[in-house]
Amino acid sequence: MRMREVLWLGVIAILVIFRAVPAGGGKRDASYPNYRMFVSVLDMVKRNYVNEVDDEKLFLGAYRGMLAELDPYNQFMTPEDVKQLEADTEGEFGGLGIEITLDNNRILTVITPIEDTPAAKVGVQPGDRIVEIDGKSTFNITLMNAVSKLRGRPGTPVTITVVHEGTGRRERLTITRDVIKVHSVRAAKMIDEKAKIGYIRMTNFQKTTADELDTAVRKLLDQGMKALVLDLRRNPGGLLDSAVAVCDRFIQNGVLVTTRGRAPDTVHRFEATHRNTYPNIPVAVLISGSSASASEIVAGCLQDHHRAIIIGMRSFGKGSVQSILMLDDGCKLRLTTAKYYTPSGRCIHRDINAQETDPWGILPDIEVKTTYEDELGLLKHWQEESIKENALGKEPGKPPEKQEKPEPPKPEAAPAPAPAPDDEDLLPPMRGEGGKPERKEFVDRTLVRAMDALKAILVYANPR
Repeated sequence: MRMREVLWLGVIAILVIFRAVPAGGGKRDASYPNYRMFVSVLDMVKRNYVNEVDDEKLFLGAYRGMLAELDPYNQFMTPEDVKQLEADTEGEFGGLGIEITLDNNRILTVITPIEDTPAAKVGVQPGDRIVEIDGKSTFNITLMNAVSKLRGRPGTPVTITVVHEGTGRRERLTITRDVIKVHSVRAAKMIDEKAKIGYIRMTNFQKTTADELDTAVRKLLDQGMKALVLDLRRNPGGLLDSAVAVCDRFIQNGVLVTTRGRAPDTVHRFEATHRNTYPNIPVAVLISGSSASASEIVAGCLQDHHRAIIIGMRSFGKGSVQSILMLDDGCKLRLTTAKYYTPSGRCIHRDINAQETDPWGILPDIEVKTTYEDELGLLKHWQEESIKENALGKEPGKPPEKQEKPEPPKPEAAPAPAPAPDDEDLLPPMRGEGGKPERKEFVDRTLVRAMDALKAILVYANPR
């Protein structure tokens, strides 16, 4: 039986059920007028639209529009969509290295580019609005449709037009897709030798994240680390299991995170089980407006257990769980079925119409407000660090004895720092001797505040 016939039978069956209710036999379903209106609209379109319309196209549009009204993460998948999804997950596919969403105005927006990926190298910024993909407007695009357009074979180009959040500047960027393989731990070093404060930057949450973190922490403990800064800024998240495993390294017992929805099978409680937790040294977690999902789970967990002090800006607020539900004829439904909650019961997720005064995301214990210029400076600083690491053949998170022998750096392989839009207007060059431009040294104010807080904790814990 063809799909359109099944769909029509479903509508007819619904109407028959409602009409079969006896006049005095109880209250009719409150949704009945809506079903009746839906059929009336469908019938009028079929009879009066200027061109003949396809039933299946109408129904698919109705399903997708209905799901889009809920939140950006839902999708009705036809059998063709399912096959494409399976091909993407089983085979090798290329991407840009960005986490995207639809904002409150349903505009395609970058949460953050992942460090050392094609998008980051060409200068894509958190908060950028993607207004075109390959010359076609993204107006009213669904999130899943955007993902499918941005993905493709490694080595193939895609052109996006972005409007930068900080300047409103419109820019067209051609990016070559690549297989996105990044290390979660991008830096593991001692940033204050005297106070013995270690620093670890984590860019995402994948299968190897907890193991990479273990390696980095052991390395720093061997150097005498007494306090730790865990940097989750610009971390878009990733695997729930990975976030739970990271939380488990810091928390000895108790709830780490829960998921709750309306259906009983959406309620899950994740508790600490890891035996070898890290030493109980002071920890500061850095977050920003582009710290999302798994990053927020970790920050919220450590905050609720009073295991870390959270420093930076309010996190993004992506705390929803999507499930794949089976439908007839090989179709599937990707539907938001639950939300994440911190150990104390705080909801992480920001609903599509949420206001700034509503409870969502993770609020820092110490707020450090940053400007667009600060974000550009931080990106350049990290890129320069990455270039130095690549030139030295270092692999962050690995101890020296496990480093592979470095190869001579290839000029074409080294990513160049992304040019800042209107950089001369944003950061006026200072003049040195001879009138030559002198670059102003970047100061990471959020990191400085974290180090000051940790030093104060160390002094208080170990008075002279």
